[in-house]
Amino acid sequence: MKIKTLFGLVVVALMTTSSLGLKAQNLNQNQQQQEIEVSDSELQTFAQIIREVQAVQKQSQGAMMKAVQESEMEMKRYQEISQAKMQGNEVEMTEKEKQAYASIQKVMQEEQQKIKQQMSSIIQEYPMDEQRFSQINKALRNDKELLNRLKQLMSKQQQQQTPQQ
Repeated sequence: MKIKTLFGLVVVALMTTSSLGLKAQNLNQNQQQQEIEVSDSELQTFAQIIREVQAVQKQSQGAMMKAVQESEMEMKRYQEISQAKMQGNEVEMTEKEKQAYASIQKVMQEEQQKIKQQMSSIIQEYPMDEQRFSQINKALRNDKELLNRLKQLMSKQQQQQTPQQ
């Protein structure tokens, strides 16, 4: 499997799954923009959830890759169309491309739904609810300190899991 193609699929998968997000309910914009306190324990739980969700996303990538390959559309062309549509731009496509794109999108949406359902199930296995997960996830976008803490924690966990040679 070509690295470029795999990377392209990862980018597409991340774009689509990050747009899913889990919506925190009853939060106004001021609350969303406020920094939140996240304990080390919560951050560790969040990191564990993220690792499991990444595994689920990786499994879905196979189905997404297969959909692109079976459509006979080049990954680069699919990405061009997807990016243009996400930006609200019109895209000139042949009839064959329209059919292929629609077919790929159907699989992508199905996989996104599966990821969302599995993500919800994963969160339920931990001492954190979806609303709190969503709050931390949103805070990570604006709080560089929190993001750095998460990166350090995940890096440390990765080093502990990697057998030393």
